[in-house]
Amino acid sequence: MAALAYNHIADLFDEPPVARELPMRSTASLSERRFTAWRGRSGRRYVASVFAADDTHALGFTDAVLLAVSPERRIIAARDSGPFGVEAALSRWQRAIAAAGACEIHVHLLAEDGMSRRAALLDLMPQMDS
Repeated sequence: MAALAYNHIADLFDEPPVARELPMRSTASLSERRFTAWRGRSGRRYVASVFAADDTHALGFTDAVLLAVSPERRIIAARDSGPFGVEAALSRWQRAIAAAGACEIHVHLLAEDGMSRRAALLDLMPQMDS
């Protein structure tokens, strides 16, 4: 029991958790990676479809969480696509993330409403350095 308490106290001084990619074992044998999963800071798992950063199909989904992913497998930006998929705003975002070094856009479609999408964004977005 003391060891458990010690580990819990040690966790208080560790770096804050970050979202991390956990590729799906069920798709590991496929030559093309179409799906992946992310573990948020909360520990919750988010399954996402994988698109190249310049693939405009990634922007065609409404009510989705969009994750810009770097070659180092880090989320560098995230946003809600919105209920209408405003093309001009999403195109500007796509150009900005490409300029920032994103190689892929991961699209999470399973958040059922605006509150769920906001919660997913907060759980997955990179934390700002203070």
